[in-house]
Order: sequence, then structure tokens, then C-alpha cells
Amino acid sequence: MAIAFEIIGLNFLKRIFQQNILYVLPVIILVSCHQNRVEIDDDVLLRISDRSLTKNEVIDLIPQGLQKEDSVKLFNAIVNDWINSELLSDFAEERIGNIEEIEKKVKKYRNQLIVQEYLTKMSESRNNKIDDREIKDYYEQHISELKTDMPLVKGVFIKVISSLEGKEEISALLKEDKEGNIDKLEQNWLDALVAYEYFKDEWVDWETLTELIPYRFGNPDQFLSNNKYFETEIGDYTYILQISSYLPTGSEQPYEFASHWITRLLKQEDLNQYEKQLVESLIKESIKDNKLEVVNYDPLTHKWKDSINQ
Repeated sequence: MAIAFEIIGLNFLKRIFQQNILYVLPVIILVSCHQNRVEIDDDVLLRISDRSLTKNEVIDLIPQGLQKEDSVKLFNAIVNDWINSELLSDFAEERIGNIEEIEKKVKKYRNQLIVQEYLTKMSESRNNKIDDREIKDYYEQHISELKTDMPLVKGVFIKVISSLEGKEEISALLKEDKEGNIDKLEQNWLDALVAYEYFKDEWVDWETLTELIPYRFGNPDQFLSNNKYFETEIGDYTYILQISSYLPTGSEQPYEFASHWITRLLKQEDLNQYEKQLVESLIKESIKDNKLEVVNYDPLTHKWKDSINQ
């Protein structure tokens, strides 16, 4: 009679792993479901039906440099995740009737991942540098469409320990937007700052800044129209924001801000064109090699058989 992994057997194995799994290995006794015999396998940890988990597969997933205790915990977690995933998958598969549909989705998703990985590698290796003139032309042709969906700002952001001696001097240097104050700040206090962002020469969207400060600002345009300097103390830290320039929501995006987005867009369009040409060449080659048979539809002309013959 075939012997299967019973729940009690799984619990027994899991207790062994949880107690001292790195010292029990590499020899493990497994119950064979096929020949009703006990076999010794130096690498296999567990086997469920025709699927097995090996010691090396688990060890490959553990980062190097961990403490022994952390390695044991992670080893046990990986093994337990595998057991749970496999048993739950079997349990669910026995109780749903559309496995074929799921397998179709898995195959489609797998194909998409493979193609995306290839295109990503091609994008990294292709020398598809976008010419500055091309970026400028796109900007000038679409400037009426390039509106800000949130305020843009220029200025300085600082995070400092509230108990720091000299914090008042730092605040004073930023409160008064005076020539030479930033130089004094960087010369005298840069090493004492927890965080420092200087962006007086580039536009930054408001959302990026608010992620640095744990404070609810409310309506951003209303706040920025009324404040050129902001300081708040939260916990052990003081957050200071100096605003030197501000563009409200709905403004035309400045070229230096929009150019980054335009560059990404044009690179993606170039990659899309490359993908289109690649697919067309693959179709032609597959038809020529009889790998792809055109029966009632031509994938190049997008015509049905009747219209092809007309």
C-alpha cells in the first residue's frame, strides 16, 4: 500500500527542522510513496508527491554573512513556506475545476515576464540616447498639455537633532534668505545635519518634499502661497523648509522639469518601435521556416483568408 505524507508525518519533520535543522542534515530519512520503502537521500529535505525540496535549494536563498541563529531561523522559514505553499496548492487544486484556465493565465504571465526581461536588458544595452533637440521639439509641441498636477518648488530642506547646540543659528541662516547664508551653513554645520537637500537650482514636486517631513500640510497651494519658511519639531528632530520659488498647480511645466519625463517617454517609444520591428521580423522568419502557418489569417496584413485572395 502506498504511503503518503500524513499530517502527523509533516508535523514530525517540521519539529525536527525547527529544533536544529542545520545539524540534522545532510542525512534525512524519507518515506517513499512509490515503492513502499525507506530511502536515504543526502540532499532532499522533503518530498510531496513528485515534487521535492533540497537542502541546496534552501541554502541558495539564504544571504551570506548572517549570524548562525538567523540562518537557522531563515532556513526553517523557507522550508515551512515551501510546505505550506505545496500543500495549500494541492488542497486548492482538488477543489476547483478551472485548472486549465489558470494554467493558460500562468503561461501568458510567464511569456510576458520573459519578454519584459528581454526588453529591459535590451533597453539597458541599446545606445538609444535621446537628442536634446528632439526633447526640446516635443516640449514645444506639447507645452499646452504639460501642466503641473501639484506645486513645484525650489529651496532648501534640513533635518537636525532638536537638542543640537547651534540649532538656533541654523534656523536663523535659513529664515533669512540672504546671500552667503547657505555658504555659512555648509561650512559650519553640514556635518551636524541629519539630512540636507539643496534644490534652489532645480524644480522639485511638492509630494517628494512632503515625504521627507512627517507633517500634514493641508492644501499645498494655500500653504506655499502663505509660507516661505517652515519649521516644526517632531520627536527628537526639527524639520526646516525654506522656499525660494514656487509654481502653483496647473502651471506650465518648466522645460528643465519636463525634460526628464519627456526623455523617459521618448526612450519608451523607441523601445516600443524596436519591439514592433522585432515581432514583424520574427513573424516573417517563422513563416519562411514553416514554424508559423498562415491558415485563415495573415498576421502581417491583418487580413482574413477571403480578403487575402481577393
